[in-house]
Amino acid sequence: MSAVPGDPRPRAVPLVLDLPAVPASLVTVRRALGRWLADAQVSADVGGALQVALGEACANAVDHAYPPGAEGPMQVRVTRDDDGRVTAVVADHGGWRTPDVDPGDRGRGLLIMQQLLEDVEVARGPGGTTVTLRVPARELPERATASADELSLLHVDRAGPVPRVVATGPLPDDVAAGVRLRLLEASRGGVVPAVLDLAAADRVGAVVVGVVAEVAAIGRANGWSLHVLAAADQPRTALAGAGVVVDVEEDEDLPTPR
Repeated sequence: MSAVPGDPRPRAVPLVLDLPAVPASLVTVRRALGRWLADAQVSADVGGALQVALGEACANAVDHAYPPGAEGPMQVRVTRDDDGRVTAVVADHGGWRTPDVDPGDRGRGLLIMQQLLEDVEVARGPGGTTVTLRVPARELPERATASADELSLLHVDRAGPVPRVVATGPLPDDVAAGVRLRLLEASRGGVVPAVLDLAAADRVGAVVVGVVAEVAAIGRANGWSLHVLAAADQPRTALAGAGVVVDVEEDEDLPTPR
């Protein structure tokens, strides 16, 4: 590790691992990342979140990148940028499988990553899948957690063909984290379509609109549009400006699962 004179931020040598995508490699990644985080002076909270998120990304490559019985490579690279942000990349050369709409008890890796970190990007193509994780080195974003009270104001309805996040009352600014987590839960971390039902929410805070816009952007990056159902008498200008498709209550023009 080195630093430029007068610059107090540590400059850690990038962590670069080329490993087979097999379960034994997950232990190697965890131990190597733990040493790197200490050298890079990453805070304990951020380091713990990154260990979990990077572990999920690597586990996805191990479990899903290659056909059963086949073995392929997995590359891991972790850096601390000049601006103090940690970037971790996991790449494989296998195929991408879109998660089921209802994950049951498994397959929540992308959701966990999106909950924990500042920025999660999934790039997939015929040559493989690359997951990029970004987070400030010293402090987790506040949106990473939500209280039980926040989450109780919304529930995920999976009875229809597309998961629907249903608000049961007003959504002021201080429940924004709960809205974000429920939307990510319904959309499997942003990779399958979801609907936000605000028909019963007679008030929606500006910060909530902001997190709706954020999840909508994740959806667009994954090829789907977030639909928001609103009551006919609700003001919809702010929501429309958030990059979502606004439908009036039970419009027929809703997304269909891929």
